[in-house]
Amino acid sequence: MKICVYGNTHYAWVAAAKLAEKGNQVVLCTGVRDGQGVRGTGFDAAREWMLPELLSEQQASGHLLIQDSCSGEGQVHLLAEDYTPASLRMELQPVLDALQGDTFVLVLTQLPVGELKKVQLEMDERLAGKNAAGHVYLAALPLFIREGSALADFEHPQLFLLGSEEKPVIDCVKEFMRPFMRQAAEVMVVPVAAAELIKFGINAMLATRISFMNEMAALSEKIGVDIELVRQGMGADPRVGRDYLQAGCGFGGPSFAGDLLSFARTIKEELDTEGLIDAVLAINESQSEILFRKIWRFFRGDLAGKTVAIWGAAFKPGTSSVNNSVVHPLLLALWAQGCRTRVYDPLAMDALQKMYPAEVLLTFAASAQDAAKGADAIALVTAWDEFWSPDFDALAASMVSPVFFDGRNLYEPEQMQAHGFRYFGIGRGESI
Repeated sequence: MKICVYGNTHYAWVAAAKLAEKGNQVVLCTGVRDGQGVRGTGFDAAREWMLPELLSEQQASGHLLIQDSCSGEGQVHLLAEDYTPASLRMELQPVLDALQGDTFVLVLTQLPVGELKKVQLEMDERLAGKNAAGHVYLAALPLFIREGSALADFEHPQLFLLGSEEKPVIDCVKEFMRPFMRQAAEVMVVPVAAAELIKFGINAMLATRISFMNEMAALSEKIGVDIELVRQGMGADPRVGRDYLQAGCGFGGPSFAGDLLSFARTIKEELDTEGLIDAVLAINESQSEILFRKIWRFFRGDLAGKTVAIWGAAFKPGTSSVNNSVVHPLLLALWAQGCRTRVYDPLAMDALQKMYPAEVLLTFAASAQDAAKGADAIALVTAWDEFWSPDFDALAASMVSPVFFDGRNLYEPEQMQAHGFRYFGIGRGESI
């Protein structure tokens, strides 16, 4: 099947690569415009493990063509940009202009609840007035993929969710998505609004669990309880489970927080009340500053001229993206105090350097060990695998003062103390 994928996003590149891999003829149109006609900033395929190799392979096979724009011709169009209502309508115009028969438009990214239905009604009215040769079917096909494991998530989805009640849409999607539907743990076909709420609801529930545990960690630290014991006890109850119960220095990511903000606005508009998600976002905003608060209190505000080694900058392990990473509030706060920062991240240092090209208080290290040499403290932001088992004795010996602020609770307080570290976790270690 010939499929046009629109977008310069994570969703677009992954969907195009995987659909081409299954033998479809895929055109990836990366020159998507926003509501003002401006080209998108783009996605670096190198951020996703094995994605550049798959893209090259599919281009060489002839199954994938990557170009700046598309004519709008074809039967199946997948929209995967971070659309505003205006940019979505702009994207659909070439499809309407080239209409020669029934056409299926599937939106892979998150729109405000109800927006897709509005656009469908508008298109129906326009097509009815011009006696068109076919119909344009709009549907929601939200993807549940995570940076760092997106190819595997697309191939073996936990939930395959289609938002449509139109039989032609359902039949079309079943045809070209059959390889992935067969391997899905759960397949659901629901009305568009239900699909939108399911996607929003899943993100909101995960964020709520994270923020709740961070609030529990703050309480645990206050009364002298190890949050790790609390986490294990809560996770042992099957009604709660163990997933997304790790306390830390906050969540981020290129779309997660944005989706939550959109959901919070929808609740406010539809219910005229402040919702739970507003509290979740407020807790996360405060949590993103917790490492700086601990560092500031430890040094009694005297940070000018100090050096802090930052381990990790990506918003999560397995990606080079620093979009909405909690490293930003930490760095900005330290720099405001005149504190030097030396960063090491396995993948994200180039992205961070592009964001702060002229910052004199920011330097980069070739390894975590090198970042710590001569540092007054270490702050761990991202839980990369290589940070789990460093040479603690060598680390302590190389530092001005062996002080460790663990934003992801990777280590045991007793272990760190045995190696001579002052250790401050999130609800663990020393309280400050």
